[in-house]
Amino acid sequence: MSPPIDRRDFLRSAAALSIAPLTATLSACGGGNSGDGENGEPAPTGNLTEPAGYDFPLVLPMPFAHGVASGDPLKDRVIIWTRITESTPSAASIPVRWSVSTTPGFTGVIRSGTQSTNADRDWTVKVDVTGLKAATTYYYRFEAFGRTSIVGRTRTAPDSAVSSLRLAVLSCSSYWSSYWSGLSHIADRNDLDLVIHCGDYIYDFVDEDEGVRARKDEKDTAKVDYRDWLNLAELRRRYALWRTDPNNLRAHQQHPWFIVWDNHDLDENYGNELATPFDDQTSTTTLADTTRVFWEWTPSRPVKADGSGDFILVDDGSYPEPADTFLVWRRLRYGPLLDLFGVDTQIGLPSHGLSLDSSHLASGNSLMGRQQFEWLTGAMRESAQSGVTWRLVNNQTWIAPADIPDIVDGIATPKLGISRWSDYADERAALFSNFRGDNDAGERVRNTIFVSGDAHGNLGSDLIESTALLGAYVPGVPLPNPRSGSTIANTLAGYGRLNTGNLGPVNLRAMSVGVEFAPSSMGRGGADELVANALQLPAGSLPTILGARAIELALIAGNKNIQFVEWVDHGYGIVDLNERRAIFEYWWQDKLTPDSPDVLGRQMVSWASEDTSRLIGRFQDQIDDVSAHQLAFGATHGTRVSEPAPLDLALLLPR
Repeated sequence: MSPPIDRRDFLRSAAALSIAPLTATLSACGGGNSGDGENGEPAPTGNLTEPAGYDFPLVLPMPFAHGVASGDPLKDRVIIWTRITESTPSAASIPVRWSVSTTPGFTGVIRSGTQSTNADRDWTVKVDVTGLKAATTYYYRFEAFGRTSIVGRTRTAPDSAVSSLRLAVLSCSSYWSSYWSGLSHIADRNDLDLVIHCGDYIYDFVDEDEGVRARKDEKDTAKVDYRDWLNLAELRRRYALWRTDPNNLRAHQQHPWFIVWDNHDLDENYGNELATPFDDQTSTTTLADTTRVFWEWTPSRPVKADGSGDFILVDDGSYPEPADTFLVWRRLRYGPLLDLFGVDTQIGLPSHGLSLDSSHLASGNSLMGRQQFEWLTGAMRESAQSGVTWRLVNNQTWIAPADIPDIVDGIATPKLGISRWSDYADERAALFSNFRGDNDAGERVRNTIFVSGDAHGNLGSDLIESTALLGAYVPGVPLPNPRSGSTIANTLAGYGRLNTGNLGPVNLRAMSVGVEFAPSSMGRGGADELVANALQLPAGSLPTILGARAIELALIAGNKNIQFVEWVDHGYGIVDLNERRAIFEYWWQDKLTPDSPDVLGRQMVSWASEDTSRLIGRFQDQIDDVSAHQLAFGATHGTRVSEPAPLDLALLLPR
């Protein structure tokens, strides 16, 4: 049964009404200036009306119809983004004024400038705003054609010690699969420092089991917004569609983002699960197109072409052009508490036709390539040597073993391929061994956190190389999760360990070199849909959830490193860090219900230092349920709260 009509559906049905009054309202609310242009000439007005038959995904009045965004903050600068949208381009180049303030009302502008955009960069505007203070909240906006964008909020990285950091984590954000209530809840959080997206930021095709919604409710594969893209223009349009979702727009408006790509972002070949009238056609989209549009449409900071992972820093206000669009791995420094690393475990897959150097491995193929492997391990080691407490890796897909186990190490069993790392076990072993101290310096890298997506399930795991059922590593006892999910049917949501498995001061999980936190997907389907397909039943029904429970139990029983698994619910995660511990929260929402409430389904902890004086020892590089350490279950809250960027919700008109 279709969900009841809500505010978004009402707004869609009103799309035929003239938006001219809303455009005027936006200009007035934003404090826009309709005066003269740069040289005293009358300001150009642009083609900002929607003629009959105009069809392009929009949500706000033109020219800033896709909102604003920010990302990749450093201690003294941040990228801010918008796009100029007209019904037809009014000029070959459009000047756009930008400004930054410490207040949402722009009582004082501290940085400003003008950048021109053009069709070569799909009319996007990206500014590297410099000269900012560390660990400070800022507000920004853009002006063009005498009209002003909505106001965005962002925050710079700290340079010195801070008491805590709070990060939201999400992945696999399929527009067609969910109403994205989780993005609304992320937007409403005013104590976040950063939003981390682990890839599949956009999707190429509609899952055949997940036609939850469509633009204008047109679930028609003849429509470009309900099938895979065929060319560069359609690929760019896909990003525009994603930015018309009010929840997604608000989440970008309110927080800076740190984004890496995954397979659906980069898929250059045409293909659909639902039949389309174009199935006999070949896409002209190239891998270079997919990476180019990623840099155009995300507030991401490009890196140098030398593979160092160092940023291209633009000090003159010009557009930050990537030197090599294929390079996405990079590092954000968040003072002495945290270093963040974004990696790429997608572009080197054989389907993309690139050849990666695997000479750093004794055997096997490489998923990362030698250059990226050496960059990551070297930078992680340097981070630890400099005294940074935590290292967090923004990673595409589950890296901890989660598949059919081997009986003993060295005799492999066939794998299901839940994660692509099953095919690159030698490189995973080399990476974990390096963290353990098998490196040129002979130094252990501790307090490593991988946040991951791709598999559409909730996972909390230690990081070990061994895929054997038995061994020196001893886990706790698996039991059903005592808490329920976002729906009535999803009771006892998942399986987790009752205890740590350690014996007081004796560390029986010392093999682990870090932890993995994967908070499901922002809508794309999980194990319950696999069961639903097999049984020909609706996903989310009790039999399909019971089937998912069986899969979860098999995974946690067969993979000793897994501390929690739930493969039905969807949403996002929160990582709350301080110098003593990291708290991991799984937040779930019913993807089939608009404005679904936030449900905290599981809470886990990892310790920054060892403490064997307690009855239950606290060891680094292990993730446990908070109850295993007698900690109270309950949502964490930040000690710092920033005033949100203003937005009149009546202006949000998806069309």
